[in-house]
Amino acid sequence: MSPRRRGFSLLEVLVALLVLALAMAALVRTAAGAAAQLADRRERVIAQWVASNAISEVRLAPGLPARGIRSGEARMAGRDWRWRMTVADTALPGVRRLDVAVTADDGTAPVLVLTGFAGTP
Repeated sequence: MSPRRRGFSLLEVLVALLVLALAMAALVRTAAGAAAQLADRRERVIAQWVASNAISEVRLAPGLPARGIRSGEARMAGRDWRWRMTVADTALPGVRRLDVAVTADDGTAPVLVLTGFAGTP
């Protein structure tokens, strides 16, 4: 009879460590992607609030909004945001289209573009 072996060989341990390292790398990559996606969604939600506020201010003002471009700034969630609104006619008389593009204060591309409508009753 041959003597009984106990434990794992060095090669078996190295292969197990390699498999574990690959699995951990995949988990870290997945977690990092999820964190980046969450940050992007948070930024888009806050930008949507900024755009909604700008549209609401125009809707609450008396009369039909004048055609043209307006811009403004807002501070929300500890950040400065810039918005640019384009007011244009629609096919319906007495209704204007409001396109609001919101960018972060660092001047990057628009985070969000939201469209709304305003009109006279």
